[in-house]
Amino acid sequence: MKALVTGANGLIGANLVRELVRGGHEVTGLVRPGAALSVLEGLPLRLAVGDVLAPDSLAGAVAGQEVVFHTAVAFSYWGHAPDDLATTATDGSLNVLAAAAAAGVRRVVMTSSSVTLGASYRPEVRDEDARAEDDPGESAYVLAKIAQERAAREAAERLGIEVVFACPTMSVGAFANRLGPSNGVVTSYLADPFRLTWAGGCNIASVRDVAAGHVLLARRGEPGACYVLGGENLTWRDIHSTVARLAGAPPPAAQASAVGCYALAVAEEARARLTGRPPLATRAQARMVGRYYWYSHARAAALGYAPRPARAALADAVAWLSASSHVSRETRAGMRLSREVHAARLARQTEERALLQGAPA
Repeated sequence: MKALVTGANGLIGANLVRELVRGGHEVTGLVRPGAALSVLEGLPLRLAVGDVLAPDSLAGAVAGQEVVFHTAVAFSYWGHAPDDLATTATDGSLNVLAAAAAAGVRRVVMTSSSVTLGASYRPEVRDEDARAEDDPGESAYVLAKIAQERAAREAAERLGIEVVFACPTMSVGAFANRLGPSNGVVTSYLADPFRLTWAGGCNIASVRDVAAGHVLLARRGEPGACYVLGGENLTWRDIHSTVARLAGAPPPAAQASAVGCYALAVAEEARARLTGRPPLATRAQARMVGRYYWYSHARAAALGYAPRPARAALADAVAWLSASSHVSRETRAGMRLSREVHAARLARQTEERALLQGAPA
């Protein structure tokens, strides 16, 4: 397979590139001018410089491809203006689809999000038939993703190409230039001096499994369909307790109320504006407290998707994050990593070494 990955230096993009390389596919990664590329260093791929908001920059990257994987929409609740998120999600996706159609590419696998399926205030499991309410009460990111799916589905039908929507849940793991909300699940708890947890829950998946799911959808996904690429449904207390055990940190000491979470988020945003460092939590995230972002990946499983347990996904994430700049020296000093984390780190280093040694000279 000859494949283009937009947003190749993002969390999902960088893992997708690795999954394709491991499968023996010919990979081109699209990155923006001046993008940080450390997570792609040494990998056997062709890099193309372009921007999904600049249509003329896409033709050369798309030419000759068999599949386009479009991951280039930031998963973010901070640092991106709502209008910018919406423009990248909709206009950027339409530009990618138009370039693919002009180049004769048959299929585009587009990274959406499980949040487009909504959430519940009870511990209920949702699937691809559920939808989030498209109203101003949702965060800018959720609204942007809803708009992206709607616009892309209409454009694909008009252009006569196949689009399959991958809907990842909270994807944690290695190889991210920036700390997004997914890996922030780990780092925010470890950096919290109060060791707070809260009501509700979410679905935790390994970003490596999510990347493998994208490749699976390129081969077997039904055109126009959405597929949840998830892992395991857990309460936030279970997630934070697991992170604590893996990192050798204290377990949750108390459960914060929705009001308390919102107040802490306001304070964190104020600190972020003063220091320039991302907040541990935002008001958009605080509004999600008490909801269950629980999903079923049965539709993808029917195609062969088989994710690992959440504990294994979190162990791999802790292994990578604990050695990264995303965890402060002070936080790292208080950690005592478990054997699972050390084993995960060794396994990933061994796989990465083998992958890089296979790169052409």
